Amino acid sequence: MPHRNLLLLLASALISYACYVRAEQNPYARYVGTGYSVIDRWSLEETPDQELFEGAMRGMIDVLRQSGDEHSAFVNAKQQERFREELTQQFGGIGVQIRLLGEPALPTVVGPPLQDSPALLADIRSGDRILAIDSQPTAEMEMDEVLELVRGPLGQPITLAVRRRGEKAMHDIELVRAIITVDSIYGDLRDNQSQWKFRLAAEPRIGYVRIMSFGDKTVAELTRTLAALTAERTGQSGSPGIDALILDVRDNGGGALDAAVDICDLFLRAGQTIITTRGRDHETRDRFVSTGSGGYTEIPLAVLINHDSASASEILAACLQDYGRAAVVGQRSYGKGTVQKLFTHIESGRSLLKLTSATYWRPSEQNIHRMPGDNEQDTWGVRPNPGFKVPTDEKDLFQWRLYRRRRDLLGGHQPGILAEQLDKADQLAAEKAGQEFYTLPESFSDRVLQRAVEYLQGKLSDGQ
Repeated sequence: MPHRNLLLLLASALISYACYVRAEQNPYARYVGTGYSVIDRWSLEETPDQELFEGAMRGMIDVLRQSGDEHSAFVNAKQQERFREELTQQFGGIGVQIRLLGEPALPTVVGPPLQDSPALLADIRSGDRILAIDSQPTAEMEMDEVLELVRGPLGQPITLAVRRRGEKAMHDIELVRAIITVDSIYGDLRDNQSQWKFRLAAEPRIGYVRIMSFGDKTVAELTRTLAALTAERTGQSGSPGIDALILDVRDNGGGALDAAVDICDLFLRAGQTIITTRGRDHETRDRFVSTGSGGYTEIPLAVLINHDSASASEILAACLQDYGRAAVVGQRSYGKGTVQKLFTHIESGRSLLKLTSATYWRPSEQNIHRMPGDNEQDTWGVRPNPGFKVPTDEKDLFQWRLYRRRRDLLGGHQPGILAEQLDKADQLAAEKAGQEFYTLPESFSDRVLQRAVEYLQGKLSDGQ
């Protein structure tokens, strides 16, 4: 036998043995397969293979949850599309926001349709009540059922039976689904063209950006917004620009790690560690370092957080706080400091596994994650800067959310039937959840935002 062939044969044998040894190191994979085969063949009730597989996956995830991992998840084929929509910020739809409002509760359009959307072109208006979708009555439908019917394949027609506010007659509106892009960057209010305003009306020197999620398009959206505000500042747009910026991540549960890292990079000098990740061996796995190419390293910043700011939101707040780039204002954050790796090859790509694989650590080498058993004195999460904590109870939080939703959907404190219907729907939802409903006082003000404005006004007065 030629010497070369002998070496190839020996190498193949070694590789095969290594694979065998690796498989035998964890025989439980084989045990699971054996258990599946026994159940599939001998159980009295015949169960679909798909259900057995999904049950096994959910069972393993439940074990992880019992160990304190609340963020790993199995995403089956039916859930996968909605999960990917959240990451890509795109889906097939008509371009409206819908709430269950009125008596009886029916899907109701709230706020203006998106620009250039099928709904706008079809003259669908805020307040329109949807009585049927493709001839299916919507009375007694849950919101998930409504969304499943409204969303669908691109280019496919959909017919809505609509009753316009102030009219008794119902009429059909035919639309064709198109790509709907969900913005993840919001301002404070929309203008007459339904575009976000990113400067505070009461203090136009200060920009205000709400980061609603960290998705595939978030960095590009924020970069465009900052570029426009910079053009204003240099006079290229003919409008006065901003001299300071507020980033609001209240109620933002996180998203893509890369998006958080790239946003931090916009505001840091080169060579600064943004975040590090560590595996179960506690050794550093990844280190993300700023490039200094963002171009916004001098603008004064404030970051707004609350108890539901988590994950990527905490990465952003912690990083900018540790380098003194931003004052963090509000309440202590949630404390989710784990990284979920997405495995897309489960069930030949039909299902996904979102698996917690690492923890992330802020530049000051503190762990953000709140471990089981941690108390208020431990170092989890992100705390506001000294003097910037704004005490907030459940009533305050509820009213702020009402206030924020009214401004988003109705353009502020606008009286009328839609506002009344929103109040009624929120009251019913609170009663169903066993919670107290708090009306929104006319004198309500966003105290967290106001504290950030006061801080930045002081910075600007000092010439910083």
